[in-house]
Amino acid sequence: GCQHQCTEDERDEWCSCDDGFEIPDEDWRNCIDINECEGERGEDYEEDCHICVNTIGSYTCECYDGYELDSATNQTCIGELYLVIEYNSVVRGVQDVYN
Repeated sequence: GCQHQCTEDERDEWCSCDDGFEIPDEDWRNCIDINECEGERGEDYEEDCHICVNTIGSYTCECYDGYELDSATNQTCIGELYLVIEYNSVVRGVQDVYN
């Protein structure tokens, strides 16, 4: 049998893998993890993923200071917009004090 999915007809059977896995050349019945992080940013993993971290069947990201992992996807870093808004508020607050 196949590790993930098996399709059979009267003469043949073939295997397929879940998303994030592929069939290795040496054993068509098994599935191995695809390391998306070895690919290209924006193509194999999200453009907004700062540091790609491979997981079994997928990937996640580590984010630079000032950013956080988007909990909706666990595959993008968010935060720059929030920093700009916070910065603008602080600048306006300082200007208000001195005006």
